[in-house]
Amino acid sequence: MKTLSLMGIAVVAAFACACSSTSNSVHEHTSFSKADSLTDAYLVLSDSVLQSWNRIVGNEMDKSRTLQELIQDLDRANLLSDEIRESFQVRLEQLEKIRFTQQNIEIQQVVEDYDLAVQSIIDDIARISKSDTKSVFGYLQQSSILNRMSYDSLARSFNEFLRENKSALKEVSNELEAKPVFVKVK
Repeated sequence: MKTLSLMGIAVVAAFACACSSTSNSVHEHTSFSKADSLTDAYLVLSDSVLQSWNRIVGNEMDKSRTLQELIQDLDRANLLSDEIRESFQVRLEQLEKIRFTQQNIEIQQVVEDYDLAVQSIIDDIARISKSDTKSVFGYLQQSSILNRMSYDSLARSFNEFLRENKSALKEVSNELEAKPVFVKVK
């Protein structure tokens, strides 16, 4: 009987110790869990902004490719003089140089200059081909606007999250900077 009661006391003591250490680990797990949750949310938002930016870049590259293809079609149809063909090539090269970046999208003039240059080339292609380019470029232009709006929405959400949680996120990165947004989306 004495062995049974000693064993009972040992089981109760082991159970008490287990409960006590479980209580501590639950508390520690909870505090790590909040930090992990904030880190996860930060990474998800950051990745979403990056993916959205990549869609913008892809859309702008599609525009450039489409412009190049249409110019080549006009050239094959003998609708371009050497001077006009060279002018288009120079303008396409310039377009690549003036394309906005994530760092300068907050400068409205940079974005407007790029958009005007694209539209100017589209208008000249339409004039030379005597066709309506809205079917080709309407989708790309609309897609461009939607991509910019989506990016801005995600960037603003990211920036708000950063403002609210910056102190708790110091462990994630020392470079917690807000994402730039377009000044004006058409």
